[in-house]
Amino acid sequence: MSTPADLIALAQRHVLPVYRPRELVLERGDGARLWDSEGREYVDLSSGIAVCGLGHNDPDLVAALVEQAGKLWHTSNVFYSEPPLRLVAELVEASGFATRAFLCNSGAEANEAAIKLVRKWATAQGRGPHRRVIVTARGSFHGRTLAAVTATAQPKYQAGYEPLPGGFRYIDFNDIGQLEDAMASGDVAAVMLEPVQGEGGVMPAADGYLAAVPVPTKKTETSRSKISAKCRATRPSTSLLPYAAPATPASRARASATAGCAPDQLSDEKIM
Repeated sequence: MSTPADLIALAQRHVLPVYRPRELVLERGDGARLWDSEGREYVDLSSGIAVCGLGHNDPDLVAALVEQAGKLWHTSNVFYSEPPLRLVAELVEASGFATRAFLCNSGAEANEAAIKLVRKWATAQGRGPHRRVIVTARGSFHGRTLAAVTATAQPKYQAGYEPLPGGFRYIDFNDIGQLEDAMASGDVAAVMLEPVQGEGGVMPAADGYLAAVPVPTKKTETSRSKISAKCRATRPSTSLLPYAAPATPASRARASATAGCAPDQLSDEKIM
């Protein structure tokens, strides 16, 4: 039987050192409690970085997964099956704005889909590449794929991956003046914001800030994209935030806590 030291040594030999894991081996969990391989108990305050919204070993979630595993494992997007269709219908209804949803594998992928959707929408409006700019806020976190990390607007996550994709413009979070200045040239296709910045220090949008994003019109031709890889069940998306009610997005990406680890991307029919 391998000891914790053996397993950590195995990881150090074979796992790409992208992160810096704590030197302990987690073995099981129940609710908000975790136990490592040496029997020590912990309170899980991170929920797998805001993924395990129902905690560990939730009986209803486990039962649903076991039941589905006994029927179909995976069908891909080229076939229909009932559970994801019912999920999509509930997500659209609960969103309060969307007409369609796209299920994907990660928060970063949901954000990439939203970025592509905005660019495709701008193209359909007859806007050239130079008029498809997406405005994002410093201190945000939208994922680690190349476009998402460019949107993230944090140099520490971008260093070494240059050249980064173009078409992004950065502003300070909660600064309406900077938001207005960023959009003054008429080349902005979307504003991509988190209602609550997790990487920025658990910083909520100020009253009126989200509502200050221009409503999409023929004049502005700007899509509101409230998108985030970090605004999960513990960092809520706009449909759950009373102060965000005046700011209806055209697209919203929700990440892994949607179903314990199942991101989605919701969109208004107008930008499809």
